[in-house]
Amino acid sequence: MRKKCIRSLFPAMVLVFAMGMATGCSGNTNGSADTNTSTEGSSAESTSSAAAAGEAKDSLIIATANETPSLTKNEHNAVAGNYMNSLTYNGLFRMDENLNPVPDLVESYENTSDTEWTFHLKQGVLFHNGEEMKAEDVKASLELCKASPEVSQYSASMESVEVVDDYTVKITTNGPQSGLLSDLTHHGNFILPADLIEDGHDFNAEPIGTGPYKLVAWNRGESLEFEAFEDYFGGAVPIKHMTWRIIPEGSSRTMALEAGEVDLVVEVETADMTRLSETDGLTLFSEAATAHNFIMINNEIAPFNNENFRKAIASAVDKNAVVQVAVNGNGTPTDALVPDCFPGTTAEGAPTYDPEQAKAYLEASGLSPEECGFTLICSDDTKLRAGQVIQSSLKENLGIDVQLESMDLATYLDLTASGDYEAAMGGYQASDLLSYALGVYHSNSIGASNKTRTNSPELDAMIEEIQASMDETEREALITEFSKAVNELCPQVPLYMSNNTRAYRSGLQGFNCNAAGTTYYEQMSWGN
Repeated sequence: MRKKCIRSLFPAMVLVFAMGMATGCSGNTNGSADTNTSTEGSSAESTSSAAAAGEAKDSLIIATANETPSLTKNEHNAVAGNYMNSLTYNGLFRMDENLNPVPDLVESYENTSDTEWTFHLKQGVLFHNGEEMKAEDVKASLELCKASPEVSQYSASMESVEVVDDYTVKITTNGPQSGLLSDLTHHGNFILPADLIEDGHDFNAEPIGTGPYKLVAWNRGESLEFEAFEDYFGGAVPIKHMTWRIIPEGSSRTMALEAGEVDLVVEVETADMTRLSETDGLTLFSEAATAHNFIMINNEIAPFNNENFRKAIASAVDKNAVVQVAVNGNGTPTDALVPDCFPGTTAEGAPTYDPEQAKAYLEASGLSPEECGFTLICSDDTKLRAGQVIQSSLKENLGIDVQLESMDLATYLDLTASGDYEAAMGGYQASDLLSYALGVYHSNSIGASNKTRTNSPELDAMIEEIQASMDETEREALITEFSKAVNELCPQVPLYMSNNTRAYRSGLQGFNCNAAGTTYYEQMSWGN
């Protein structure tokens, strides 16, 4: 059985290779805000000149596979967008390394009753435009989240937000809410200036928050550039200039790191992990994560509105083969319809890989293979490799034809949110089971992160019961019952739990990445 990663904090599963100190082959020592990162040679030339001059390195170039669909905090629910939001904004709370919500913009707080919470804000916190953050900004920002379909599930429990004084906010919930503090860590609830919200400011063009970095330029399809916010309430940030380069192809990200053109790779090509671990001056980080990967299937349309057909697919896909081909073994196959790393979760009742049982489910569905072909959307190389295994499994085991379609992340997100698709490779990473359940399975999230468009009053009621339970033992038992119920319904096809895998120059200090994939770049610096 797979070890429960949140209970144990997975120390035994951490894989960190530090192969020597940074050497001259890194080719990267310093940069400037106007470095043209879309030209590969320019970064290396700039940093080499800085090294020759003996300047301290204060820049960081990051390679990522996917471009954010938005720089707003409320018009997306994408991992790629959260990476950017965490640079420019802050929330009342943030997740620590153990996935516990801890105060960020909050100085202190009291839970005065089952439904009333009082939050005292830090004073003197400035937005990027020089305004001081106050309670009115918090109220306007939380209400903006509630009014935004893409993230509204993270504020649905807030019945009202009241300004007590300039630095005190009172939140009243619609019943006991065990997940409120966790919700307040989500980017949908990050804090913006109230006057800019009211004026209709374009936060996509100019994100104004309290975060450690300010946007300098967004070169669409190529890069995003940031500079340190000198008045950041958390103190001076060591990395003054940061560039995120969009490099969709995995091996190209690896080669950019090896050539010294980037300093850190967020999505490491798993086939290159061994090579990177054996390269002097580079560190490979791979840690058990909460990321649940699956086939999203549109439950509103045929044949996916047939429960037996959904179970036939789930029983026909060779998940071990998916893990080997898609992520080179850097993951764990799972049958559970929820992440199996949270307390209380179980795979009981979930279909397992069994081609003969898959045929029985297909027969019970009353459908023939000829009428069950579908298109499977893939938005990156890893998903495409997984899709190829799924295509082969379904053809071999059930005689079902699957067409693979590749598309960019933004288009993929739009189509799957609107329900204008049949099936797609998907995934969801959350800090706790409640957040996952609300985002992936609650009917209120249809049109946002409930991409399967699951609409089950029974599941909704079970999720809300988990949400209302303030007793940890009781909540764990409720999670177990919910897990069994969603496993039986099988609204999507679980595949594997993946690791958070990063690669970076060994001279980079303060690297951090929690199990939910959150990294605080303001904590990083360069060693001598």
